Amino acid sequence: MDQNLAQTVREFLNNHRKAIFAINDDAGLPTTSLMLYAIDDEFNVYFGTRRGFGKYQHILKNPTISLSVMEEQIDPLKVTDIRGSAEELSHEEGEIAQAFFKTKNQSKYYVEGADDFVMFKIVPHLIRFADASSGELKIVNLLA
Repeated sequence: MDQNLAQTVREFLNNHRKAIFAINDDAGLPTTSLMLYAIDDEFNVYFGTRRGFGKYQHILKNPTISLSVMEEQIDPLKVTDIRGSAEELSHEEGEIAQAFFKTKNQSKYYVEGADDFVMFKIVPHLIRFADASSGELKIVNLLA
């Protein structure tokens, strides 16, 4: 992995707080939701949800998740796409991940504190970065 590119993508992801997560529902149809996230140095993605939400059961049934993080302005285009496998963390691992999450993402976390709150970790299989800040669109894969 190109370490300079990896650092650029890591900084991009760390400078953002929200991603669009895509999963498949019970019928196998794609569905999306806005999620808060945090990443570690290996690009593992951490997020929380509630067991009572439909996405929880959908993730357990099909743990492959895609997510996109985009620059929140019209130009220049910058976006990172990640595809990977989600795994529910144990209570102890979830507490550690949640503490880590809070150091990286200070957004108001509406589901935190619910009795059925759970943390997940996504291990990436694909990371693609698109950047048009030079005036020309460049798309590169960090993992493929």
